[in-house]
Amino acid sequence: MEKRGFGSRRVNMYWLSSAEAEKFVKSVEDAYEKVKRSGPNPLKSMDIKKVKQKILTTPIEE
Repeated sequence: MEKRGFGSRRVNMYWLSSAEAEKFVKSVEDAYEKVKRSGPNPLKSMDIKKVKQKILTTPIEE
């Protein structure tokens, strides 16, 4: 994610059951706070064609 320009802190993944309402609310609050602290999306200010080109041409190193 970092190499693609997204920043890994902008991506969150949660595994929840439909019976875990409190955990869902906490997860949404946590994700919101992380995104808010991350600031503006750096890709949003770029031209969409440039973003697509960057994603497609940036090599992924393992």
